[in-house]
Amino acid sequence: MSERFDVIVVGGGAMGTGAARHLAMRGRSVVLLERFTFGHANGSSGGPTRIYRVMYQTADYVRLAQQARAAWDELQEAAGEPLIRVTGGLDVGPEAEARASVLEAEGVPIERLDTHEVTERWPSLALPPGLAIVFQPDGGVLRAKQTVRAQARLAAAAGADVREATRADSIVPDVDGVEVHTDRGDVLRAPVAVIAVGPWAPSVLAAAGIQLPLRPTLEQATYFEQVRPSPLPTMIDWRPEHPNPAYLVPDPFAPSGADTGQLKVGLHMSGPTVDPDRPLPELDLERIDRARAYVAATLRDVNPTGRTDACLYTIAPDEDLILDRVGPLVVASPCSGQGFKFVPLFARAIANLATGDPPPFDISPYRVDRPALRAAPAPR
Repeated sequence: MSERFDVIVVGGGAMGTGAARHLAMRGRSVVLLERFTFGHANGSSGGPTRIYRVMYQTADYVRLAQQARAAWDELQEAAGEPLIRVTGGLDVGPEAEARASVLEAEGVPIERLDTHEVTERWPSLALPPGLAIVFQPDGGVLRAKQTVRAQARLAAAAGADVREATRADSIVPDVDGVEVHTDRGDVLRAPVAVIAVGPWAPSVLAAAGIQLPLRPTLEQATYFEQVRPSPLPTMIDWRPEHPNPAYLVPDPFAPSGADTGQLKVGLHMSGPTVDPDRPLPELDLERIDRARAYVAATLRDVNPTGRTDACLYTIAPDEDLILDRVGPLVVASPCSGQGFKFVPLFARAIANLATGDPPPFDISPYRVDRPALRAAPAPR
């Protein structure tokens, strides 16, 4: 005998928990399926921190990031705990100037700094002279694992049926909606299902009839600590001598005496393609050495902690986000390593697609049938 809901949400990461929360708040009967536990480290939403920024190469993304900022404030208030803190954000290298021009055209405040001004503000940073450096004061840091857990808690409080350690073994769309079978023997039916499974999207969507050329990759973040803890901004280093842009994320949430002065450094999109259903490779020591060499050349009085975390990206060919409805399936894959900052805004858009309401922004650039994806979705 099957259980019936208004919406089935498959995937309890940042987007799935957020969508379940919004749907439950609207009075929909929702079941949320998470194959592991909320905030786990096996996918794309775990770990302590993510970057929030508005420094983008296109005006559309700048505007989306600004809309997301207001949504973060609402989520943080509802959660009753800090989820975002403003640190400001630095972009360095030639790409920084190109992005600065986009922000200026949008009326977003920026500051162009030289290396002396950077060192005066943040003594730990040791950038070379003559480098293009742009500071955007609205940038900040997001709590990752805590956001997922808070959204799951809020979803349950609003009435969602929240199920951890429950994997969707099959997702079958038909003329009446969707039927989902789980590894616990559940048979669930609903008029619509949200598929927000991160790096499992290629295989899960293919089994449901939607072929997308997505590539899961295994990324790493290596952790360091300041000898003399002091505030730092986030930073993305676009210098051409770094084939994979380096990013730096401080942890402004750590209580005094507990990881104070900790920060993480990663090399964007530097990892191999992987299958998340197979055993993942061991940590890449060469990439750890590259991260340590970068820090040694870029920061003063910073030591490695010995910790490196893995994280799975889901990369689209055009490195853009994916948000669309195909028949009774809402496809939510804010991917390519840039989705977390949009979580509360995209969660609202996902809920709107599931209920048939207009999304809060134009989703046409993120559809599954855009040329870059060469998708063959089921008929709408």
